Amino acid sequence: TLILELLRYRKGFEWMNEIMHKALGQALRKHEMDGRFTGSFYYFLGVTVTAAMYPKSCATLGICQLAIADPTASYFGRATRHIYWSRIGNGLGGLGRNKGILGFIGGALACLPLNYRLLSLAKFPDPTTVSSTTIFLASLA
Repeated sequence: TLILELLRYRKGFEWMNEIMHKALGQALRKHEMDGRFTGSFYYFLGVTVTAAMYPKSCATLGICQLAIADPTASYFGRATRHIYWSRIGNGLGGLGRNKGILGFIGGALACLPLNYRLLSLAKFPDPTTVSSTTIFLASLA
């Protein structure tokens, strides 16, 4: 992914970009077709940084969350892009321009069952203090 992203706009490698346009034209966003990195680059970067920074068990759970939430948020964001009140036009501090709150909510709700199941299976020091309501609320985080 990284090599493809770095090479596809270099001189002599235009053919790679043309193949991506033909194969993924419907899936690519306008800025990705115009020469910006595709979403897979940032996805790969997030997975790599997570795996390098955190212990294996934490990184695995974080990557699972990313694998569920990212495509779901993208789907809901694109499906609701016409709902003007949910759009964050300029982003928050320059990050997340043209994103939607409804996409974020869709991604978060998609992770809810996984979070609930994993927290239900977790071993807590004092299990009497952890109710299913507490687990449900923690699953939303």
